[in-house]
Amino acid sequence: MSFNKLLNNSQGVALMMVLTAIVLLSTIMLSFSLDSTVNKIRTYNIEDKSQAKLTAESGVRFAMARLKLYKDGFNYIQNNDGLQKVAKPEILNTLWNFPFVYPIPITQGMNQIQKTAIESFQENTLLSGSMRLTITNLSNKLNINAIRVALFNQEDEETEVDADGNPVEKEKPNADYNIETQLFRNFQNAFEKKSESDEDFYAQYSGVEPQELIAVLKTFVSDEDTLDNTGSVRGLFTNAEITPKHAPLGSMSEMYSLPGWDDDLVELIKNEFTVHGAIMVDLNKITDNMLRLLIPRITDQEIKEFFEYKNDPEDPKFFNTIDDFKKYITNIGNIMGAEEFDNLVKEFELNNIKFGASPSLFKILSVGEKGRATYTLEAYVIIPAKPTYKKPQEVEENTNDGDDVNPNDPNKPDPNKENPNKTEPNKPDEKAKTFLLNPRIVEIYAK
Repeated sequence: MSFNKLLNNSQGVALMMVLTAIVLLSTIMLSFSLDSTVNKIRTYNIEDKSQAKLTAESGVRFAMARLKLYKDGFNYIQNNDGLQKVAKPEILNTLWNFPFVYPIPITQGMNQIQKTAIESFQENTLLSGSMRLTITNLSNKLNINAIRVALFNQEDEETEVDADGNPVEKEKPNADYNIETQLFRNFQNAFEKKSESDEDFYAQYSGVEPQELIAVLKTFVSDEDTLDNTGSVRGLFTNAEITPKHAPLGSMSEMYSLPGWDDDLVELIKNEFTVHGAIMVDLNKITDNMLRLLIPRITDQEIKEFFEYKNDPEDPKFFNTIDDFKKYITNIGNIMGAEEFDNLVKEFELNNIKFGASPSLFKILSVGEKGRATYTLEAYVIIPAKPTYKKPQEVEENTNDGDDVNPNDPNKPDPNKENPNKTEPNKPDEKAKTFLLNPRIVEIYAK
């Protein structure tokens, strides 16, 4: 076939046009199909992410319900003296301290009633995906905000008087037991230990002055003009172009921005200090560093023996009261005498550092999963104590006013009859009871 005939053949041109159209339409179709598939996957991922978030939030709500149940149980026991000998703190803590997973696994040890209840729950629940929930007790940490100096603390307080009107001299706290001293000791001990084991750390921070770092923190959280001789510290803030907050820390992450405090140095104190206040230091969560803070002269061997006693796998010990802890320190471990221990606890209490077995600061970790999506919520929760108020002392009303009283007057007080309004100053006061308020989230992060 000649070239001219080929060009004049319309059938060949039509075929080429059809093939070209098919190729173009196929490309467009594949592009649309790919976009549709990607958008579909993206939609599923968004849906899974949203469902994982809802599941994690459900976990936090469930944890808060468990902590509220713990609060109610605690207050109920406080109102019933007879229960306090039976319902020990270690039993009450089971309301919150066991982990929770969803879907709830069915084990061979369960009976048919338990299996049926779990299956019924999972059929009727609206939760989708899976969830892991843990509640951790953080009440073994000291509140770093207690280093703060406030203006109202420097105001002249009213002088207390006794029944005869004589001024009562208040017992002043010993600075060796306050938060500032504990923070300095903890930082110094951790700094020296880290320097001995890490040459790079020592080379980088050998010139660090712990006292200066503590002064920086104290200046940052204290009210303005409450501290003396802080010119050099204020200069550090000026050079770093940072304005002191003059208010309590709301999160430990704020410390990373303070002059001189970087990640490595903040890590040295994170395990023993927090920015949230707990009612008391939980003796059952005490660490080796905390033991060194409480008893500076305790030896490494005594610390080792303490934890071997407390964490004995065959017979683990639980300190339900400060007296249980005292029993080990004074009788079993023979670390100090009973009188010395009592004086030690008294000094800490004068500095608002109390010890016991009732946790009040927690961390909730809730992880929701759906498909390939994971959503994590980390919440810090406090259960504050209900404020207590001293009732004004009731004074016996004097109806005589120095005048003669008719012995036949029916309103005359009967000396042989007890006056319900009369106070008994010599009668020992009943030990004050602690009641808890509802748990509240003070810090929450999404990951």
